[in-house]
Amino acid sequence: MATVALSTAAAATAVATVSLPAASAAEVSAAVTCQTGIDSRGPGGAGRGHTWCTGKRVYVQTTVYCDNGSSSKSAWLWEYSKAECQYGIKAYKVSYATRT
Repeated sequence: MATVALSTAAAATAVATVSLPAASAAEVSAAVTCQTGIDSRGPGGAGRGHTWCTGKRVYVQTTVYCDNGSSSKSAWLWEYSKAECQYGIKAYKVSYATRT
């Protein structure tokens, strides 16, 4: 637990103490910034979403959003993952989640 002391200039003698829970592993890895990209090199020109977290020491899961309204998620993989749209469907957006 972290303890934070807060005070105001008007009441320098009044101090409030707030206890904050320690950050979990999932919260720590949420701050990891990775690179993403989209290409159309899947089956039939299908869109693919890629996430690279090289050297970040995290598992990453990629989600690709497709032009037909569907989305696809990858498995949790170490530092790189890829998700693909269905045959011939283009991708317009990619997002990711990380965990340690």
